[in-house]
Amino acid sequence: MKKGIKAGIGIAIVAAIFGGGYWGVTSYIDSQSPRKVVKGTSGTAIHIEEVSFYEGLNKIYGKAYMPQDTLGRKPVVIYCHGLGQNGDESDALCRLAAGKGYVAYTFDFRSGGPASRSTELPGGMSVETERKDLETVVQRIRKEDFTDKGKVFLMGHSQGGLVAALVGSSFRREVAGMILIAPAFNLPDMGRERYPKVKDIADSTNFIAMVVGKRYFSDIRNLNPYKWLSRYDGDVLLIQGAADDIVPQSYADRAAEEFKNVDYKLLPGIGHTFNSSSARKQLHSLVGAYLDAHLDPSARK
Repeated sequence: MKKGIKAGIGIAIVAAIFGGGYWGVTSYIDSQSPRKVVKGTSGTAIHIEEVSFYEGLNKIYGKAYMPQDTLGRKPVVIYCHGLGQNGDESDALCRLAAGKGYVAYTFDFRSGGPASRSTELPGGMSVETERKDLETVVQRIRKEDFTDKGKVFLMGHSQGGLVAALVGSSFRREVAGMILIAPAFNLPDMGRERYPKVKDIADSTNFIAMVVGKRYFSDIRNLNPYKWLSRYDGDVLLIQGAADDIVPQSYADRAAEEFKNVDYKLLPGIGHTFNSSSARKQLHSLVGAYLDAHLDPSARK
């Protein structure tokens, strides 16, 4: 009996040691934000640094575009990429923001696109998993030494715009303003049209820009993207192309009615991707003006 008790105690001690070790490792990883310079930018007053975050063993890969003056806390704009993309799609806009004195942060949603550098999600991503990723990023960015907590802004395109609107509207105290570029408020309707019944949802579906799993349509079917918009008091810049063949103008029209403080810019002849030089010029002009207007007066140049 005594031997059995001793053996049991020994096993318990070993389990406690291993359990404590695992907890310690995961806690350490969770607290880490690996830093390295991704690449320099010659001829500009910014540099780009990897700033990635961990949730347990899951990595959210991200990059911070830093202004040359890194002293003190800066306003931060967080970019959310569209379906099937990664954070690199925002390079030009992040350079624009950093050049004005912001820290621009862009990241890869987990399983958000084939080229995502974040940890892959079993079962694939959905708007809900992306919302959780962005909530994590907002919470972690606000803890960074470079962040002015009162000036954290969200910017997103297409599905990233929808996710930014959802998080911004629920994180009303943490998010000072939003720039929504062709936000895909139509995705729930598209999902319900594709699969009217839950039992019909396929294990995988080629949807717009990538193959998505069953979770994508299961999560989105009951989503009301307009539910919390009217509660958001921050300044919103809503940019919509009148010739957008992915997100119909009517969805942006309704969003503009829901937000309390919105500057709605409807651009004639502009499509969903802003690929043309004229579209990019208009987009950068509108985003730049918004960023200028929200800089602290002491940071103006």
